[in-house]
Order: sequence, then C-alpha cells, then structure tokens
Amino acid sequence: MVVCLSVLASGCATGSSDNGDVRLQDLASICGEADAPAACGDVCTGDSACGAGTYCDDGTCEAVCTSAGGQCGDIGECAPSGRCIPEFDDVASEADGSVCGELEVSTDRVIPNIMMIVDRSASMRRDFEDDCPYTGSGCPSSGTPNPEFGEERWASVEDALVGTNGLVRRLDSIARFGLALYWKPGETTTAMMDGDMCARLDGVAIGASLDNADAIDERFAENSPSGYTPTAEAIDAVTDSILAAPPPEGPTVYLLATDGVPNGCDEDDDSVDLTNSILAVSRAYELGIETYVLGVSFEDDHLQMLANIGQGVARGATLWTADNVAELQEALEQIVVQNIPCTVALTDGTIDTAQACAGEVRLNGEELPCDDDERGWRALDGNTVQLTGSACTDWRDGASDLKAFFPCYVLVQ
Repeated sequence: MVVCLSVLASGCATGSSDNGDVRLQDLASICGEADAPAACGDVCTGDSACGAGTYCDDGTCEAVCTSAGGQCGDIGECAPSGRCIPEFDDVASEADGSVCGELEVSTDRVIPNIMMIVDRSASMRRDFEDDCPYTGSGCPSSGTPNPEFGEERWASVEDALVGTNGLVRRLDSIARFGLALYWKPGETTTAMMDGDMCARLDGVAIGASLDNADAIDERFAENSPSGYTPTAEAIDAVTDSILAAPPPEGPTVYLLATDGVPNGCDEDDDSVDLTNSILAVSRAYELGIETYVLGVSFEDDHLQMLANIGQGVARGATLWTADNVAELQEALEQIVVQNIPCTVALTDGTIDTAQACAGEVRLNGEELPCDDDERGWRALDGNTVQLTGSACTDWRDGASDLKAFFPCYVLVQ
C-alpha cells in the first residue's frame, strides 16, 4: 500500500539542469540502471521496509535519483531515500500556496502486531451445540460418527482465519499476524511430570515480514484438539517470547479465542488457574499489550473479567461470543479490524497543525473534509494524519489509496 503526501511549494527554485527543465513528478525510476540501489524491486509496505537509497512506491522499493547522479537537476537534491527533494529559495512563501512544483512523498501505514492465542484443548473438537463428532461416553476422538454433529469449533476457527476467504488471508498485507495454539497434553492432570511446564504451544511468531497466512495455515493443519486449557501459562509464554524478541514497531494486541475456563495446570484447585489467567492478562496490559477475548460457544464471568482487564476498564468491556459459524466469523472480523490503525505517519515532512486544514486529503480520489468526525481527517500532530468515521472504515480494507496536498506555508520542515 502506497500513501502519498504531495507538498505544493511556492518560492522554490525552478532552474533547469543540463538535461533541460526537470519536474519532480516526471522523474523516472532508475532501478533498471547499473548503479541502482541494491534494494530496488524489493517488496514493501512503507518506506521503513526499503533499504538504503530507496522508498516504497505501490508495494515496491523504488528510486529516482542517487546522491551523485544529478537526476534532480537544479530544482532539488537527492534525499537518502532516493527521492528528489525541492530546494526552497529565500523568498517567503505566499499564503495562497501558489505552486511551482509538486513533491510526492510515500509515508508509512501504521502496521499492528496481532498475536492470536487459540485454545487447542479437547473440547474444541465439539460443535457449537456441544455435540461430539463420534458417539460414546467422554467425547471420543474416533468411532461411530455422530449423525447430529454439526460444525466443529476447531475447524471453524481455522477456516475463519486462514480459509479461502479467511481474515488473515485478506488482511495479512496490512497487519502482522502471529499464532499460538495452546493445550496441556493428556486427558488427565497426572499426565504431566512434576516440574514440567503445563502448557504446550505451537505457532508462528510475529516477524518483520507480512503475508504469513500460509505459515499459520500449516500450523493449524499440523495440530488437532486434545488435552486441557492452560490459558494462564500460554499467555505468559507468549508475553515472555515478545519480551525476548520484540516485534516490529506498531501496536501489539492479543486475540484470545477459547471455549472454556482455564484448567489442567493445578491438580488440586482450578481456581488457581483462574487467578493465574487474570494475572497473565494484567501483566500483558501493564506492558502495553491489550487482550481481546472471544468465547467460542462459551460465555462466563471469568472471560468477562479477562476482557475487562485486557482492555483496561473496571467493567463492561466487549466480550465477543460465537454460538455458530457466522457469529464466529463476525466476531473475529470485528476484533481484528478495529485494531488496524487509521493513522498515517508523515515520514518526510512536518506540518503546522494549526494550518493543516488548508491542505487536502483524498481517499481513493475523494476529497475528505478536515476535522469531520463522520467521514474526514484530522492532523494529530505534525507528523501524523488520522482518518475518521467511514473514511477510517474504508482505509481498513487494505486496498485504499491516500494522498494529501499541503501548501508550502503549512510545511514546517
């Protein structure tokens, strides 16, 4: 995704180079030339993903100049990002923002880190009516098929995330997803040796790269429901891993999907597991990581408490629940989409927020009103623009194009 900031500059130099008159917007890519930067052609989501001498343009690292190449002529100089930056003369800019040149600057979409912590316990093989796939006592994992069995919870979560139209597949170009499947091996608490870690985890860490739906899909395919629900140890283990290897810059959140209360880690008293889960979510929140809770065919006061603590409120936090496949898909969509920021970082310039509304912001070619909460934009600070209302909703689909135009008197730096 490429986001462009065009600065309309008055009072800038308009001389010509040996190549004749040069307009910044007409400069061609040099990525096919012999002295092109090594990062040319790399895949990117923003300037920060590109190597030295390049910037992000429509998902590809590009460059139009080098420091010694002279491509910018007399109207500008080559920036370290491989763009031509106009040089302003000493004449004060006019307040009407008269134009002598246009500078297009890519900016970075704010990318969230979303760690999905998914219950892989035995009860996840039940359907949404709590029926088991096979007949017999104790919900056996094989035997005579149950004719009343509907959609398996586990398979439904997998399909909603990484199926053909799964959420991760649709949004992993604008969000970094990680996965932690958790369970406690065995069907009895005595199956664990003393001193062993109760929880077992398998998954995909949040890395620097995007587009990891296939890796997450593979983890689901390699696992199946069994054992108990060691929620507290799973959350703590994920938090430990993030502290040891912090994800890339961006807000980090947990999505906890479970179909029951924590159990299996304390042989004598399940209340210990409940308390430890609360402490694990609280610890993450104190580190700046919010937790969003989804009850898969399950809802109780404990999950509501985890939701409250995870979202930093005393009561009334949203606890998502799903009693069928459609509700599951809708809940996952709401949790993930609301955590895709509607802020855009202006990486190559600083604007005067007091005069920001003199500029224009266009979403997919549509001019948005400034300081409009229903469908508009506002400048949060000199380096950040935020989309509001339905414009924010459109931005979160991952396919939108944003451009902003500011007269040069609004440009502080």
